[in-house]
Amino acid sequence: MNKEDYIKRKENIKSGGTVHSVLLHSYLIFLFAVIIGALLDPILKIRLFSHEAYQITGLILLLISSMLIYWAQKTSYNYKDRKHKDESKSPFEFGPYRYLRSPTHFGLFMMAIGFSLIINSFFGVVLSILAQVITKLSFLKKEEKILEEKYGQVYRDYKKKVKNFL
Repeated sequence: MNKEDYIKRKENIKSGGTVHSVLLHSYLIFLFAVIIGALLDPILKIRLFSHEAYQITGLILLLISSMLIYWAQKTSYNYKDRKHKDESKSPFEFGPYRYLRSPTHFGLFMMAIGFSLIINSFFGVVLSILAQVITKLSFLKKEEKILEEKYGQVYRDYKKKVKNFL
Protein backbone atom coordinates (compact mmCIF):
# COMPACT_ATOMS: atom_id res chain seq x y z
CA MET A 1 0.00 0.00 0.00
CA ASN A 2 1.51 3.30 -1.02
CA LYS A 3 1.40 6.44 1.12
CA GLU A 4 -1.48 7.99 -0.85
CA ASP A 5 -3.67 4.89 -0.40
CA TYR A 6 -2.79 4.79 3.30
CA ILE A 7 -3.84 8.42 3.80
CA LYS A 8 -7.09 7.88 1.88
CA ARG A 9 -7.87 4.82 3.98
CA LYS A 10 -7.23 6.74 7.23
CA GLU A 11 -9.58 9.51 6.05
CA ASN A 12 -12.28 6.94 5.25
CA ILE A 13 -11.94 5.41 8.71
CA LYS A 14 -12.24 8.83 10.40
CA SER A 15 -15.35 9.72 8.39
CA GLY A 16 -17.03 6.37 9.09
CA GLY A 17 -16.51 5.36 5.48
CA THR A 18 -15.29 1.82 5.98
CA VAL A 19 -17.34 -1.22 5.06
CA HIS A 20 -17.34 -2.38 8.68
CA SER A 21 -18.63 0.94 10.05
CA VAL A 22 -21.44 0.95 7.48
CA LEU A 23 -22.30 -2.66 8.28
CA LEU A 24 -22.33 -2.03 12.03
CA HIS A 25 -24.98 0.64 11.69
CA SER A 26 -27.13 -1.50 9.44
CA TYR A 27 -26.86 -4.47 11.81
CA LEU A 28 -28.10 -2.29 14.66
CA ILE A 29 -31.24 -1.47 12.67
CA PHE A 30 -32.16 -5.18 12.63
CA LEU A 31 -31.55 -5.44 16.37
CA PHE A 32 -33.74 -2.42 17.10
CA ALA A 33 -36.45 -3.71 14.75
CA VAL A 34 -36.78 -6.96 16.69
CA ILE A 35 -36.60 -5.25 20.10
CA ILE A 36 -39.15 -2.55 19.23
CA GLY A 37 -41.39 -5.14 17.60
CA ALA A 38 -41.24 -7.34 20.70
CA LEU A 39 -42.13 -4.34 22.89
CA LEU A 40 -45.03 -3.21 20.67
CA ASP A 41 -46.74 -6.60 20.45
CA PRO A 42 -47.84 -6.86 24.10
CA ILE A 43 -49.11 -3.29 23.99
CA LEU A 44 -51.09 -3.62 20.75
CA LYS A 45 -51.95 -7.32 21.24
CA ILE A 46 -51.73 -8.53 17.64
CA ARG A 47 -51.13 -12.29 17.51
CA LEU A 48 -50.96 -13.60 13.96
CA PHE A 49 -48.16 -16.12 14.37
CA SER A 50 -49.40 -18.22 17.27
CA HIS A 51 -49.61 -21.51 15.35
CA GLU A 52 -46.80 -23.98 16.06
CA ALA A 53 -45.84 -24.05 12.36
CA TYR A 54 -44.69 -20.43 12.61
CA GLN A 55 -42.39 -21.22 15.53
CA ILE A 56 -40.92 -24.19 13.66
CA THR A 57 -40.44 -22.02 10.57
CA GLY A 58 -38.77 -19.38 12.75
CA LEU A 59 -36.42 -21.97 14.25
CA ILE A 60 -35.48 -23.24 10.79
CA LEU A 61 -34.82 -19.66 9.64
CA LEU A 62 -32.64 -19.07 12.70
CA LEU A 63 -30.58 -22.16 12.01
CA ILE A 64 -30.16 -21.49 8.29
CA SER A 65 -29.37 -17.81 8.84
CA SER A 66 -26.80 -18.62 11.53
CA MET A 67 -25.05 -21.02 9.17
CA LEU A 68 -25.12 -18.48 6.34
CA ILE A 69 -23.67 -15.71 8.50
CA TYR A 70 -20.99 -18.03 9.85
CA TRP A 71 -20.11 -19.19 6.30
CA ALA A 72 -19.87 -15.58 5.06
CA GLN A 73 -17.71 -14.44 7.98
CA LYS A 74 -15.46 -17.51 7.77
CA THR A 75 -15.04 -17.04 4.01
CA SER A 76 -14.20 -13.37 4.42
CA TYR A 77 -11.71 -14.09 7.19
CA ASN A 78 -10.08 -16.96 5.29
CA TYR A 79 -9.70 -14.83 2.16
CA LYS A 80 -8.00 -12.01 4.06
CA ASP A 81 -5.75 -14.50 5.85
CA ARG A 82 -4.80 -16.49 2.74
CA LYS A 83 -1.02 -16.33 2.29
CA HIS A 84 -0.91 -17.33 -1.37
CA LYS A 85 -3.92 -15.59 -2.85
CA ASP A 86 -4.90 -16.68 -6.31
CA GLU A 87 -4.67 -13.31 -8.08
CA SER A 88 -6.80 -14.59 -10.95
CA LYS A 89 -9.81 -14.82 -8.63
CA SER A 90 -11.51 -11.84 -7.08
CA PRO A 91 -12.25 -11.87 -3.34
CA PHE A 92 -15.92 -12.22 -4.28
CA GLU A 93 -15.64 -15.65 -5.90
CA PHE A 94 -15.58 -17.60 -2.65
CA GLY A 95 -18.18 -19.00 -0.28
CA PRO A 96 -21.67 -17.48 -0.24
CA TYR A 97 -20.39 -14.38 -2.05
CA ARG A 98 -20.66 -16.42 -5.25
CA TYR A 99 -24.44 -16.39 -4.82
CA LEU A 100 -25.28 -13.30 -2.75
CA ARG A 101 -23.63 -9.90 -2.70
CA SER A 102 -24.45 -9.37 0.97
CA PRO A 103 -24.87 -12.79 2.57
CA THR A 104 -24.47 -11.48 6.12
CA HIS A 105 -27.23 -8.91 5.58
CA PHE A 106 -29.52 -11.50 4.12
CA GLY A 107 -28.70 -13.81 7.02
CA LEU A 108 -29.50 -11.09 9.55
CA PHE A 109 -32.79 -10.40 7.81
CA MET A 110 -33.72 -14.10 7.96
CA MET A 111 -32.57 -14.25 11.58
CA ALA A 112 -34.71 -11.25 12.56
CA ILE A 113 -37.76 -12.75 10.81
CA GLY A 114 -37.12 -16.16 12.37
CA PHE A 115 -36.75 -14.79 15.88
CA SER A 116 -39.87 -12.65 15.44
CA LEU A 117 -41.84 -15.72 14.35
CA ILE A 118 -40.60 -17.72 17.32
CA ILE A 119 -41.69 -15.06 19.82
CA ASN A 120 -44.95 -14.47 17.90
CA SER A 121 -44.09 -10.85 17.16
CA PHE A 122 -46.15 -9.41 14.32
CA PHE A 123 -44.45 -6.04 14.63
CA GLY A 124 -41.05 -7.75 14.77
CA VAL A 125 -41.73 -9.25 11.34
CA VAL A 126 -43.05 -5.95 9.94
CA LEU A 127 -40.15 -3.92 11.37
CA SER A 128 -37.62 -6.51 10.15
CA ILE A 129 -38.96 -6.12 6.62
CA LEU A 130 -38.76 -2.34 7.04
CA ALA A 131 -35.18 -2.70 8.34
CA GLN A 132 -34.28 -4.74 5.24
CA VAL A 133 -35.66 -2.02 2.98
CA ILE A 134 -33.79 0.72 4.87
CA THR A 135 -30.50 -1.18 4.85
CA LYS A 136 -30.82 -2.03 1.16
CA LEU A 137 -31.61 1.54 0.12
CA SER A 138 -29.15 3.27 2.42
CA PHE A 139 -26.39 1.21 3.96
CA LEU A 140 -25.86 -1.33 1.20
CA LYS A 141 -25.55 1.49 -1.33
CA LYS A 142 -22.80 3.04 0.84
CA GLU A 143 -21.09 -0.33 1.21
CA GLU A 144 -21.14 -0.90 -2.55
CA LYS A 145 -19.70 2.56 -3.18
CA ILE A 146 -16.82 1.84 -0.79
CA LEU A 147 -16.19 -1.55 -2.41
CA GLU A 148 -16.25 -0.01 -5.89
CA GLU A 149 -13.65 2.54 -4.79
CA LYS A 150 -11.50 -0.20 -3.30
CA TYR A 151 -11.79 -2.89 -6.00
CA GLY A 152 -12.82 -0.90 -9.08
CA GLN A 153 -13.78 -2.86 -12.17
CA VAL A 154 -13.50 -6.21 -10.37
CA TYR A 155 -16.39 -5.22 -8.09
CA ARG A 156 -18.44 -3.70 -10.92
CA ASP A 157 -18.12 -6.99 -12.85
CA TYR A 158 -19.11 -8.89 -9.72
CA LYS A 159 -22.23 -6.69 -9.31
CA LYS A 160 -23.30 -7.54 -12.85
CA LYS A 161 -22.81 -11.26 -12.25
CA VAL A 162 -24.26 -11.60 -8.74
CA LYS A 163 -27.51 -9.83 -7.90
CA ASN A 164 -28.64 -8.75 -4.47
CA PHE A 165 -31.42 -10.84 -2.98
CA LEU A 166 -34.31 -8.76 -1.67
